[in-house]
Amino acid sequence: MSRSESPASPSWRAPFARYVIGRGVSTAGTGLVNVVLAFAVLRTGGDGFSVGLVLACSVLTQTLLIPVGGVIADRVDRRTVVVLGNAVLAAAHGTMGLLLLLAPDRVTVWTFVAAAATTGAAAAAVQPAFQGLIVQLVPPTALQRANAALRLVLNVARIAVPGLGAMLGAVFGYGQVLLAAALAFGSCCAVLAGLRISTPPRATKAVLAGAREGWAAFRSRPWMWGYALSGAVAVPLWLAGYQLLGPLILSGRDDGQGHWGWAVSAFSAGMVLGSLIALRWRPHRVMLACVLVQLLWPLPLAVLATHPELPWLLVSMLVSGASLELAVVFYETAKQQQVPEELIGRITSLTMFGETALVPLAYVLAGTVADRIGSGPVMWICCLGILAVTVALLPVPGIRRLGRPTESKGATHLKQRVTRA
Repeated sequence: MSRSESPASPSWRAPFARYVIGRGVSTAGTGLVNVVLAFAVLRTGGDGFSVGLVLACSVLTQTLLIPVGGVIADRVDRRTVVVLGNAVLAAAHGTMGLLLLLAPDRVTVWTFVAAAATTGAAAAAVQPAFQGLIVQLVPPTALQRANAALRLVLNVARIAVPGLGAMLGAVFGYGQVLLAAALAFGSCCAVLAGLRISTPPRATKAVLAGAREGWAAFRSRPWMWGYALSGAVAVPLWLAGYQLLGPLILSGRDDGQGHWGWAVSAFSAGMVLGSLIALRWRPHRVMLACVLVQLLWPLPLAVLATHPELPWLLVSMLVSGASLELAVVFYETAKQQQVPEELIGRITSLTMFGETALVPLAYVLAGTVADRIGSGPVMWICCLGILAVTVALLPVPGIRRLGRPTESKGATHLKQRVTRA
């Protein structure tokens, strides 16, 4: 085995570092947008319904188009998809920023809706392509370290950027923050345009045939579709409990808003902790470890449903964030190691579609039922539901037995895949 072919060789690290920088900058841009978008809509005369309409339009567009994005990511050079997608994000947010600065009277809720639909469509193409690039850059035996390092950078960005965005919005205005976000997306384009990777042969099948091929590959792996099916239930239940019911429960308490802010910070800190643990802990049965650590994920929902005292809430949020981060790293590693590179985009899009499709319904049902029977009982339903669908994965043979690739497989994967940036 030559040095250039060895998974231990640093030949893949420089291109991957460029990828991490580009994706981190793009994530920072998204964080800047998220922290000011609702306030910008309200400042231009919108109300709560208007904010919900803008957010729903973005989520709905992304959910509907992400299967198409997965097919595109497996048919077209992924670097090109990511660069063009971030260019669209830069153009959309830059246009909104300029309008808010130069012609605020012409900005309406429908202007934001149009921008949300555009950015949702761009994100639907970018996300599967981002995932696919990892397996083109990193050998299988180094994927967990790479995923953990990437997630560490992204989590730090998600913690730091919202505070910075809020400060910039208060000092300079929302238009300037959107322009800063556009600059971040544009910087991502510049960084990743210089990423040099060998492009593997792409399938020449029609789009529908390619989608069917991705579905067949997904369906042929019980451990994967079982985990995706579990996530299609667990993710909406978690978001309903965490984003909707949690603030409702604390809203009636003294300094409930402050306590919730600390709780969210503890969860983010837990995700950083999980990334650090994943850098060192490399279980052989990666999917079994994924499911077992995920059992701790709904712990804060149980605390909120009983006695949401701040110390217990903070500890539970820290543990939950770490467990979720470990589960994400382990699953992404298993997927990238076990799925052929040319199918990664389609497999990723199917998983993401399943996890987001029922989220709007979960919000509506959780809020409606909580108004009738109280937030506490609904929180217990969310908590126990997540535990049930997670425990149901343990009997799946692929979950229990899936191991790691050998060093020789990592060397074969790396050969002729990466050139120095």
